[in-house]
Amino acid sequence: MTHKEFRLFFDKKMSVIYPKAEVDSLYAKLIEFALNMSRAEMILKSDQIIEKHSLIKLLEYITRLKKKEPIQYIIGQVNFAEVAVNVNNNVFIPRPETESLVYWIKAQEQQNPIILDICTGSGCIAFALEKHLNAKVNAWDVSHNALQLAKQTAKSIGSAVNFSKVDILSTVNIDQKWDIIVSNPPYVLEEERSEIDCNVLHHEPDLALFTSADDSIQFYRAIIQFAAKHLCLGGRLYFELNPKTIEQVVSFLKLMKFVDIVVQNDMRNNARMLVAKTKK
Repeated sequence: MTHKEFRLFFDKKMSVIYPKAEVDSLYAKLIEFALNMSRAEMILKSDQIIEKHSLIKLLEYITRLKKKEPIQYIIGQVNFAEVAVNVNNNVFIPRPETESLVYWIKAQEQQNPIILDICTGSGCIAFALEKHLNAKVNAWDVSHNALQLAKQTAKSIGSAVNFSKVDILSTVNIDQKWDIIVSNPPYVLEEERSEIDCNVLHHEPDLALFTSADDSIQFYRAIIQFAAKHLCLGGRLYFELNPKTIEQVVSFLKLMKFVDIVVQNDMRNNARMLVAKTKK
């Protein structure tokens, strides 16, 4: 089968599942990953025969795509804020909104801060802030599998981020303080489950997505209480947020004596990011 013939075959299989623009994007990403070919090479080599072992691999990937498995899990990596981060179904796939949070932090902070990333997942925020702010970063998560994956990324990119298994919903006894604490915790409400794409529900971990049905801001409350004790004077607390619960989070921040609370909208003009400071 030539590259041109495979492209026609791919389009036929994928067009019944995905819109055309997404089919084009999936094809380009898959060929670049599986065959290490650029988009220009795909055109120039359209009449060349695909080697048998490569074709077998590509057909396996098509089977996975037909089940709506995210292309990021198939490739096993995403580029997040200029950092190559490993991903699999033990971690939530980093979104552009979270990249926006990283660049917002970068624009406001000085170099060389000491940072704690809570609910780190793939470690994407931790790695990006280490790179862009030359930060010394600790990163916590409750998932052993997520931490193992993040440590693999750290090894592959030469990162010094220190990963630890910590459940922020439990009592955390530690004396250390940080300049910045950042978190993108699970914040999807149970009532929003029906609004989530099926490929996300079927493949990405509930643990990283959904908050408690009984307490929609349980993670924010726990992190705010922890940050009140463990941020340096004038330290900053950054969150990615669910717009539906932002008023509750802001109210609790005020109750805990945080000041200079600023909410930032995302690219869709939804209230998605927040920074608050401890008093000096």
